[in-house]
Amino acid sequence: MSYWPKDVEHRAPLHDFPPAWASAWGDDRYGLWADLVVGGVAQRMRWIEPSMPGGFWMGSPQKERDAIPDKRVRLWANERESEPRRVFVAQGFWLADTPCTQAFWLAVMGSKNPSYFHEVDDVARRPVERVPFDDDLEGPGVSAFLQALNQRLPEPRAALPSEEEWEYACRADTLTAYWWGDTFDPEHANVNHTGKKNWNTNEGTTPVGRYPPNPWGLYDMHGNVWEWTSSPWRERLDGNKGLTPPLAHVVRGGSWIFHPGRSRSATRYRWPLGDRDRDQGFRLVLRCFSSLP
Repeated sequence: MSYWPKDVEHRAPLHDFPPAWASAWGDDRYGLWADLVVGGVAQRMRWIEPSMPGGFWMGSPQKERDAIPDKRVRLWANERESEPRRVFVAQGFWLADTPCTQAFWLAVMGSKNPSYFHEVDDVARRPVERVPFDDDLEGPGVSAFLQALNQRLPEPRAALPSEEEWEYACRADTLTAYWWGDTFDPEHANVNHTGKKNWNTNEGTTPVGRYPPNPWGLYDMHGNVWEWTSSPWRERLDGNKGLTPPLAHVVRGGSWIFHPGRSRSATRYRWPLGDRDRDQGFRLVLRCFSSLP
């Protein structure tokens, strides 16, 4: 049976609210939320509703790409991004309201912190970084994290968002370059807007939640760390060519050391599966039980 009145039951996971993994849940101005707690560390999850029947607009118009001031970034965008098209997200999903923090990584993995920025203020709330997609000689990657978390859950729900799901959540019903508008605002995201940051700078990641959330309650969708997706890289979304076998996956969102033009909602970037960099993290998805095979 549904716990929801007919006129709003589309908002919640069908037959799966509250989810079995949640220690607390509720409804606020951003929508439904539920807290996942592991080892005393909480990660708030936001329910991302399925898109409307017409889908959402994914991609970037030529006008947006032409407005990118950096020539190299503009060239990349024109080669890798497509004109907006309707994309339908059929299943809702629970998405972490922040990138995975160092505290949550350690709570799940119980192993060495891979992050470069681990001897800083507010370290527990800094995003975990230097996490490859697959394990390597230095330690576990995102795949191992998801496997370890799934062993703690009532059902194996933990995953990464697809490229389409990520952009849908980032946009939160907006059509602009960033969720707040077409012009970058340094009060809304941690990116290299001055061009003065480098790999040796003391300026790096910032604690998650420092900047305002988007209209769906999601923090740091622009900047801070690149976020892995489950989607193998392909050169363009309006083409079929990809790397076979998938040697790289799509990352989204930009980072603290990249130009603001790389952090737009439509920006697509690729990362080899084994790379570890100090601006590379991820954001957790928990699938709805009613949508699992």
